[in-house]
Amino acid sequence: MLVCVGEASGDRLAASALEHLDASRLAVRGIAGPALRARGVHADLRAEDLGGVGLVEVLGAIRRAPAALARIAHLLDTWRPDLLWTVDNPGLNLRLGSLAKRRGVPAVHLVSPQVWAWRPGRVRRVARSADAVLCLLPFEPAWYAGTGVVADFVGHPAAWPLGRSRVRGDGEPPVLALAPGSRPAEIAALWPTFREAARALRRRRPDLRVRVAVAPTVSGETLAGVGTLRAGLRAAVVDADVALVAAGTATLECAAAGVPFVAAYRVHPLTWALGRRLVRSPFAALPNVVAGERLVPEHLQHLDPEVLAADLARLLGSEGDAVARRLSALAAGLRGEGASERIAAALTARLPG
Repeated sequence: MLVCVGEASGDRLAASALEHLDASRLAVRGIAGPALRARGVHADLRAEDLGGVGLVEVLGAIRRAPAALARIAHLLDTWRPDLLWTVDNPGLNLRLGSLAKRRGVPAVHLVSPQVWAWRPGRVRRVARSADAVLCLLPFEPAWYAGTGVVADFVGHPAAWPLGRSRVRGDGEPPVLALAPGSRPAEIAALWPTFREAARALRRRRPDLRVRVAVAPTVSGETLAGVGTLRAGLRAAVVDADVALVAAGTATLECAAAGVPFVAAYRVHPLTWALGRRLVRSPFAALPNVVAGERLVPEHLQHLDPEVLAADLARLLGSEGDAVARRLSALAAGLRGEGASERIAAALTARLPG
């Protein structure tokens, strides 16, 4: 099987599903990140060398895309995999799917592009590029009705229910988790503001403890200056009282942990200007998208550390308890438990017996 992932979240998602496949009869290679490589996947290309963030930020990755396409095309012709499994990163992976389908290799794409947020016409491109699309959100399969592609809701592994592992006693200091993202461009855009927001909140709550989530694709040295470092998001948020999180998959992980949070994001100004014309969804944080309402505060592009700190301070009070309950209930409906097994089963069904 040929696997192609594009960033840290997709790499972790693929590695989790791979755990439930029969490795004894399956050779896997392709574009792999650290998590897949740790599972023994041979990396013809490293996923972290191909990542981007927005319409402008991906320009650096685009120049590497032809080499990636040529490498995967060569593998499709010479290695002849039984299946191409692409994960997220539609800009590259849907092109790879088209290459596979033209060669008679079945293609399964995991993570539907956010057609409900922008460019809904992409459903037709997905149908041309994949035999099946595995959707992480329950409302996504309906977008593919009548396109000819098989679309199934498999659940969102990021919504695995963790529950609150700690009840803080009276007088015990509160914990803030910071999760500024998994890509260098995200860190550059968000970390200075996240760090200042934590300092602003600490001025309100001098006893505040801060934990910083360090993604495997990021050097901890870039996240210095406030708090202690934790390896991975869940290690940082599982016993936190509140979190400041880059809008994306991490917002669902916070919801699953029952941690109220503030979502924030910033991209290149040109990306922002173009995106405002294209994006249809009124929300960026996935729990808000799924709920269809503003469950948690979200701030985009124009980020003021004092405003972020004020929102975080409110969530440290009774308002945060109510938000945490609603987030936990929402996450439970996303079928996080068993999602990796369902993804593995969908892949197995398309592999030769």
